[in-house]
Formats: sequence, C-alpha cells, structure tokens
Amino acid sequence: MKKKIILFSVCFFISIVLFAEDYLTIPEKTDYKKTSSYNEVVSFIKKLNANYPDKMNIKYFATTTEGRKIPLVILSEEGITEPRETRVFKKPPVLIMANIHAGEIEGKESTQMLMRDILLSDNAELLKNQTILIIPIFNCDGNDKMSKKNRRDNGPEKAGERKNGQGYDLNRDYLKLESPEVRGLITEIFNKWDPVLFVDMHTTNGSYHQEPVTYAPNIAPEGDQTLTKYMWEKALPSIDKILKDKYSIESIPYGNFIKKDEPTKGWINHASEGRFGTNYYGLRNRFSILNENYSHSDYKTRVIGSLGFIKSILEFTSKNINEMSNMIQKADLKAINSVKNSDFPIDVKIKKTYDFVIQSYKFKKRKILDKERKRYPRKWYGEFLVEKTKKKKNYKTTLFASFTPIEKVKLPIGYILLPSEKSIAEHLKLHGISVQIIDKSFKIKIKKYKVKKIESSLKLFQGHYLHKKIEYEEFIEKTEIKKGSYYISLSQPLSRLIATMLEPKSRDGLVKWNFFDRVLVRQWYGYSFYPVYKVLETPKVMMKAL
Repeated sequence: MKKKIILFSVCFFISIVLFAEDYLTIPEKTDYKKTSSYNEVVSFIKKLNANYPDKMNIKYFATTTEGRKIPLVILSEEGITEPRETRVFKKPPVLIMANIHAGEIEGKESTQMLMRDILLSDNAELLKNQTILIIPIFNCDGNDKMSKKNRRDNGPEKAGERKNGQGYDLNRDYLKLESPEVRGLITEIFNKWDPVLFVDMHTTNGSYHQEPVTYAPNIAPEGDQTLTKYMWEKALPSIDKILKDKYSIESIPYGNFIKKDEPTKGWINHASEGRFGTNYYGLRNRFSILNENYSHSDYKTRVIGSLGFIKSILEFTSKNINEMSNMIQKADLKAINSVKNSDFPIDVKIKKTYDFVIQSYKFKKRKILDKERKRYPRKWYGEFLVEKTKKKKNYKTTLFASFTPIEKVKLPIGYILLPSEKSIAEHLKLHGISVQIIDKSFKIKIKKYKVKKIESSLKLFQGHYLHKKIEYEEFIEKTEIKKGSYYISLSQPLSRLIATMLEPKSRDGLVKWNFFDRVLVRQWYGYSFYPVYKVLETPKVMMKAL
C-alpha cells in the first residue's frame, strides 16, 4: 500500500510539472531572448481560460485603430463576468495593466505568469478577498511593431514601440481621450468595474541603481491627499517589505537623481499632471501604483522582479481591501461635499517626501564628444555624461515627489458650458461625470473669463500645441444662461477631475489641450471669453441628464 501511495505521489508530481510546462510564456521558452506578440498573448490566455473556465473569464473592451481587440482577464473564485457581481460577492476589483508603452514588456510577461500561478493554485489564495482584473497587453498595435531599434534595454533582442497605431503616447491621453485604447479603458473598466486599485506597469531607463523595481502612487496635488498619504505611509512600505522578505527583490521609489554626479542631492519624480494614468486615477478618488521596472537590469531579472512586485501588491490588497474600499467611499463623500467652494491648486512647487537609501554605484564624468551630440542633446545632458563604474555604493538621499501649492483659486458650486460646447459635455460624460442640460433660460450670478493673452508651445506634443500660459480678465455678473446650456455640479464624486479639466487656470485642463481654441481666438477681433462659466449660486431651474 505504501509503495502504491509513493508511486501515485510521484506520478501526480510529474503530471503537475508536465502540465505546468504547457503554460510556459515566450520568455521562459526562449531563455529570455524574446517577448510575446499580440497573438501569442491571446493564445496563452485562451488556453488558460479553456482549462479554468470556473475561475477565469476573458472580455474584450476596446478595438485598436489597426483592428486588434484588447483583452481583459477576470480572475475570481466565483467565475465573475460582470462588474455588479463583484459587489454581490463582496469581492472588490483590483486592476493590473501592462504594456501601455509596448517596448516596456516586463508587465506583459509577468501578468501572464501571474495568471498561470494563480490558476495552477500556487497563489490561489490571492482570490480569497478580491477580484483580479488583468490587461496583459494594452498597446496591442505598438507591441507587434517589434524592432531592435525601439529600446536599448538589457534584453530582449526586439521589443515593440512606445506609440500606439495612431502615433499617440497612451500615457498622455487620459484627459483628452483621443485613442480607442484609453477611451475604452475609462468607459468600460474605470466607469463600470471601478477598481479599488489600478496598477500601471512600465520600464524606466533613468539613473543607475541596483534595485530592479521602482514605484510611485498618485502624486497629483489636485487629488485626495488622504489616499496618497496612505500609499506612502502604509501600502507601499508594506509591499516593499513583502517583496524583499518573501521574494528577495529590492525596490525603491520611482525617480531620477537631481544631479547625476551627486546622488545625495536628491531623487525626484515631478510627473504630477493628470494626463498620466496613475495620477488621473487618483483624481477619481481611487488608489493607484506606478510600477517602473529598471531597464539596466537583465531581462529575466526585470520580469521576475515585476512578477514578485505584483504578487506583493495583491498580497497586501487581499489583507487590506476592506480598509481601502472604506477609504475610497469616504473620499467620494468628501468630494461630493467639500470640493465645491474649496481652494484648488493652479501652481505648485515640489517638496520633500522622505529620506531613504538607494543602492547605486560610484560615478565618473566625461565630456560629450561632438560625434555623440545627436544622441546626447544639450537640453538633456549638458556638456558631460555621468557614467557608472563597477564599484557599488549606497547613498542616503531625499525623495522629492510631493507638492505644495504656491497659487490657488476658489472653486465654484459648479460650471456652465454654453450650448455651443456639446462636444465638451459629451467628453465629460465619457469620463463618468454627470452633466445636466438646462431646460429653460434663466439668470444667475457667475464668474467668467475673457482671454487677454495666450502663450503656446512652438513644438507639437501629442498632436497639440499646448498652451503654456493664458492670461484672463475676470468678471462677476448676473448673466442670462440660454436653454440648452450644460450644468456640471461639483457635488459629485468626480468633482476633483471636473475641476482639473474645466478650471480656466488648471495645470493640465482641457483649455491647455486646445479643446476651446476655436472659441478663444476670434478670426478678426482678437481674444474672446472662455465658454465655461463658474457658478457662484445654486441654479434654480429645471434640468435633465445628458
């Protein structure tokens, strides 16, 4: 009998190993020489789904300009297929998205490994308290334009390109929604599934250090700072500890040396605008994590590092998802009740977040040669290159990734869009914002802005000449509001996002992105009024939902 048990155990172990080998990813099959194509990713997840239909479902939430369907993988103990089921089963969703920049491939590969490890029961406990949503390949068009020229990372041989099929950087599209990818992400996933946490996976090729994983939360100063504080003080330190203790992987905050040749001067992350995905999600009163895997580490180290990082995140959320859910509910209530008539930052300065130790190297400087100038323009590199030596060195430095407002404006009760701005009203609705159509003309006290001067960038950015500075003349008066105008109240959960997009002096608003240019500059008579009024008293008129 004992021999039979031993024989059965050996056979069972062999079958598990062979079964697991059926689910090797492209990097594992090629000894980390290659990354997967769009079809290979889809084939992999379909194969998993065929064998685990009770715990895994696949939906396609958008189609790219080149006709590729973007997959969303839903992992749950209950076989959840629809957003409402996460509420029925009390399993709040967490979203992990990879490959927004298709040359940055670690997340694409590690999320496939994550699905396999969960479904083959190695990490099945991660589904106990939460629903896991995974977008393993977001920039599907960019992914398949593989070339050796796309990136200079430490492997693989070829990778996809940064832009999507339209030529956009998708991680600059969250406010303007000009791509089908980001539009689908917001309308079909953010608005409907409403994940408690959004993890966005990238690769960084910045300052030299030894840690293979870096991270950041939402750092937009317009967002709810209670949520940002929770991430810096509890969530990220706990995730960092799990990653180090359980997976033996080091991680640090995302950033770059302020002075490459003097690491102790500070480590900075100043990308705080709402155009970036994790900041945008913070403006929706939700948690987010930016994952930047370190490109100078070898390919295998980066993939294994990112896998350990997302497992560490999911271990943390599994234990703390109820606390996090309660916090975002409170943030929604605060946004409904407290954002209107509050102060809103329109200019900020960076400040210290905390001190930490970075494992790096000793550095040396050398003058940039004339023949290298095309590769190292003065704007970015100055006159010298800073190169690492082989000698390792730790530096105590300061993280700068927090912000203090240096100029604020008072927010109104809400905003009114003129009838001519239907496209803006519909744009706001895509974000999940409640917009009302005014049924009857009436008079109300408003603040409006007449443009005095516009300074615009001379260089195109994502198809736009961004306005660097707009000077206004302000007027407060009782004005007749025409029937068919649109009212956007700030007494709603997405009030912080509304203010970011509609405030005339917002750091990253729609006016900055040229949405109102046809109105602001008249053909023969100079500048005109900004067609968004700030409402200073509660409207008393019939309205209907757009």
